[in-house]
Amino acid sequence: MTSQAENSTQDIQSKYDEFQKACKTTLPKVDRRLIEEFLYRQQDDPNTKPKFSIEITTKEGLDIQKIKELVWNRIGEIPDIDNHGTYYRIEHALTLQALKQLSDYEFVLSVKGSYTGPYYF
Repeated sequence: MTSQAENSTQDIQSKYDEFQKACKTTLPKVDRRLIEEFLYRQQDDPNTKPKFSIEITTKEGLDIQKIKELVWNRIGEIPDIDNHGTYYRIEHALTLQALKQLSDYEFVLSVKGSYTGPYYF
């Protein structure tokens, strides 16, 4: 019985390690706690989209107006901007695809966030 329990826990650890690798490969700039929280919330209530406060840190020297327009066109929200144009914050219903898009921009350094509640549309 101990061997079976040990195999089961090793299986969980192995799958979690695979998940961590997939996060690093697919969403390298996104905080893994954000990904885990998103997946948990999505699984918990699949009929609603989880709403998050998203914090995006970018390189310096960007055209702030262009970034505002980009975020508006992609996500439909105008971000709050701080720290001389290197920190952007939006509240939005999150998807993995949106996280992937943010992570793929070369000017984005990191994406973090926290759950704010369900998004009813």
